[in-house]
Amino acid sequence: MTKKFIAQTGSNNTVKVYDAVTGSLHRIINVSGTIISQPIISESELSVMVQTGLVKTIRLYNISSGSLKNSMPIQ
Repeated sequence: MTKKFIAQTGSNNTVKVYDAVTGSLHRIINVSGTIISQPIISESELSVMVQTGLVKTIRLYNISSGSLKNSMPIQ
């Protein structure tokens, strides 16, 4: 069975990831910049829109490790 997760913005630059079954905190992911959209979880990835200065990017993080997988600038 695949684990299910829920994401919540913690502060301007953190996302809290909770286990959807138990409600326990699974991981806190720190992003560099200011979070400007609600985080979205799809399977084992978390996506969030971040602004650093005038640049906006969509960042994809691995939920298991918390590491950044990809960063895509948007206009």
